[in-house]
Amino acid sequence: MIKESRVTYKSEAEIEEINFWKSKSFEEKISIVQVLREQYIVFFNKRDKYAESRKRLRRVYKIIK
Repeated sequence: MIKESRVTYKSEAEIEEINFWKSKSFEEKISIVQVLREQYIVFFNKRDKYAESRKRLRRVYKIIK
């Protein structure tokens, strides 16, 4: 049995978006992800859970360090 696969794009805009993200540096991508995380935390009122998980992360970081 021969299997074939083909990647197709829905629109020119999708191709442009892929090229846009390929052109960004690693630091820029991480920065944008952080902005989105912060917006999510505020929008969905997750500040308490975020603060709690941050404390755990700091504790793990100190132990590892």
